[in-house]
Amino acid sequence: MIEAVIFDYGGVISSPLFRGVGKFESDMGYPAGAVLELLFGDRSYIGVEGTTNPVPIEVAVADAVTHDWHRLEIGELSLEGWFAGVQKRAPEVLGQEIDMGAYLEFMSNMPLGTHWPVVHKARELKEVGMPIALLTNNVKEWGNHWRATFPVDELFQVIVDSSEVGMRKPDPRIYLLTCERVGAAPENCVFIDDNADNIAAARALGMKTVHFGDNPFVGMSELDAILGDLGTFRAL
Repeated sequence: MIEAVIFDYGGVISSPLFRGVGKFESDMGYPAGAVLELLFGDRSYIGVEGTTNPVPIEVAVADAVTHDWHRLEIGELSLEGWFAGVQKRAPEVLGQEIDMGAYLEFMSNMPLGTHWPVVHKARELKEVGMPIALLTNNVKEWGNHWRATFPVDELFQVIVDSSEVGMRKPDPRIYLLTCERVGAAPENCVFIDDNADNIAAARALGMKTVHFGDNPFVGMSELDAILGDLGTFRAL
């Protein structure tokens, strides 16, 4: 019996971030994937690539914080401190200094859209009595911005933000905290995320998962199939 549905924000409720980074790298003469490695410590940050093999909990906890971006997402580092680290590491990762003016212009022009089919699905689930939660790796300084993109507080009574709780996906502890707050055991939850490592960590805890791709309608159909197959609610 599914007792709760847990949604990711970035790439699930919001449109994917940094989709134009490949062109930016090419235009600036940076090696392919180097900007993602510099910013996030992960050349596949925005993709669906990644491990799908569950790892021991102690390994997942340790691997969840290995880069300045991770420290930013758990509130250990300020946005200003993160930018300073980006500039310091740039020559080693990019082979040259980073043009911060060009990068900031790229960031300002990067569209942040909302997957409204996902928002509507969350609203439908709430209306039929299904507990829903939001679990996001996020940045404290960006809180007002992302919360303004959709009616987050109207929809979700349970919101677990990595920068507020000091943990980030794929640390198993943040999933367990979310399940506790939404009032359901992990094996009775469905978790939706676009990152393969986050999905693998959820599966290792026994959660049902939807590995979200580029098409929000496909993702919501997969969620409907899980709910329908398990006889929880009719497909909405």
